[in-house]
Amino acid sequence: MRKPIKLILLSICLFLILPNALKAEVKMGIVNLDVLFKEVPMYKESQEKIKKQFDPKARNLKTLEKEWSSLNDKYLKNETVMSDKEKKDLVKKIQSIEGKFRSGQEKLQVDLDKVQREELTRLRNIVEKAIKEYAEKNNFDIILRADGTTLYAKKYINITQDIISKLQ
Repeated sequence: MRKPIKLILLSICLFLILPNALKAEVKMGIVNLDVLFKEVPMYKESQEKIKKQFDPKARNLKTLEKEWSSLNDKYLKNETVMSDKEKKDLVKKIQSIEGKFRSGQEKLQVDLDKVQREELTRLRNIVEKAIKEYAEKNNFDIILRADGTTLYAKKYINITQDIISKLQ
């Protein structure tokens, strides 16, 4: 007779406690990184810094492009009145400038891509740290990126290992 009473009391306790545990609220937040990067001054400053760094190289390429275009126009206008040697010399000069331009353009693009990746990584680290600090300070359980990517989650939310165990 004591066992059924204990079982009934245990059932009542579980009935009262378990729904509250299951209803525990999860504090979530969403961050739109595209908007964030457009709005924060450090991103704009970073872009300005990169622009200043690469502006002289871009101007140099623009000068080469103008020179190439000018020589090309000169060749097209005067081709019929130039001697073979003049044509040959001008074509060599045009090809040389075009080669310098294309080489400079490729190098500039590679260098620019590298610096932009480095800056973006630096800024992402700062943003991720700020998100983590904010989440912990304000007791968030999970923070998602607007596209659904997780930016921060408390350990108990990550059930990856439980699913791996279940599938093995």
